[in-house]
Amino acid sequence: MKNNLKQIRKASLLLAGANEASRNKFLRLLTLEVKKNKKKILEANATDMARARAGTLSSAFIERLHLDEKGLEHIVEKLRGVEKLQSGLGEVIEQRKGFKGLLFKKVRTPLGVLMIIYEARPEVTIDVVALGIKSGNAVIVKGGSEALSTNRALYECIRTALKKSHLPEDSVHFIATSDRRVTNDFLKQNDFIDLVIARGGYKMVKAVMSASTIPVLAHAAGGARIYVDKSADLHSAEKILVNAKITKPSACNSLDTIVVHKGIAKKFVPKIVEVMERVGVTVLGDAESKEYAKVKSAVSADWDTEFLALTVAIKIVKDAEEAGQFVNEYSKQHSEGIIAKNKKVVREFVNSIDAAAVFINCSPRLHDGYVFGLGSEMGISTGKLHARGPVGLKELTTYKWEVYGKGQIR
Repeated sequence: MKNNLKQIRKASLLLAGANEASRNKFLRLLTLEVKKNKKKILEANATDMARARAGTLSSAFIERLHLDEKGLEHIVEKLRGVEKLQSGLGEVIEQRKGFKGLLFKKVRTPLGVLMIIYEARPEVTIDVVALGIKSGNAVIVKGGSEALSTNRALYECIRTALKKSHLPEDSVHFIATSDRRVTNDFLKQNDFIDLVIARGGYKMVKAVMSASTIPVLAHAAGGARIYVDKSADLHSAEKILVNAKITKPSACNSLDTIVVHKGIAKKFVPKIVEVMERVGVTVLGDAESKEYAKVKSAVSADWDTEFLALTVAIKIVKDAEEAGQFVNEYSKQHSEGIIAKNKKVVREFVNSIDAAAVFINCSPRLHDGYVFGLGSEMGISTGKLHARGPVGLKELTTYKWEVYGKGQIR
């Protein structure tokens, strides 16, 4: 491992010195390799899916594992998107003259060596490598054992593209073993690895954060609460809420709780329950909600649950202030939302919510690096140091000071 890590560290320094054109060439070649090996990748995914279905994995987990032709097209689209972006490397963030005429420049640089640990979603393998290389970082990838065949096929495309682009082949290292002891050994290598990014279920992310001696960017849980104010356009609210729940129930930005102003509850609750049940969603409600619609009773634990399934809960509140208090109490600091026309209500609600992103009159399913114009994302960080929300190219950089003088001494 130490020899591998030394080579990866060396590759990261060479990669940091490579120009943008070389890194873009890699992305173009990787796009071609993915397209050329489409059949092989899909066959590998079919193997993983068959193994997953034969096991005890949840339907939500299996859904995230699946990769089809449309998924591969989206991978290619994101690769092209990342290529078009500017990495920002070498950018002078700040410049000033100071002590005895010294010129100080704060210059954007790569972080160095990144380790990304993730479950299911094999497209993440391409996303994180594309962003890592484009931002001048070497990348260690550790996907879940459930996607091992697909990830192997994708890694072969990556290695070929690195070789053809004449970038250091050790810029990307794939951990193929499912032995957790190996992963935990890597998580102790803070002399070689600069940042760990964890993407996956609550249990996995917490285990990574506990085992690592390296700084970790992660979100341990997700799910959204959306407050529907009495000033909301209720027709628009229906569309947003249904989209937030059914487009991908297993996603970390899907809807868990609808928070409704009591002033519209009598009219809105029966309607939204009818609409949700029509599209196959099980609706839970607090005591007041049950006065307006026939729903199953929500218990206190439901407000804190990330359902990751076709289930949603309804909570009725007296006003926007109570809504904000409720959201903050149960928020995972990932994605929260409000539907309202009243600008004062919107501003006060948004200012009060502690989350990586707050969505105003739109679906929290939009919480995604690709949608945000970042090309793709390493993941969504709910922490506050050093990145929050979708982690894109700029979030994978740091800076160093360059100090220019003419013989000055102290």
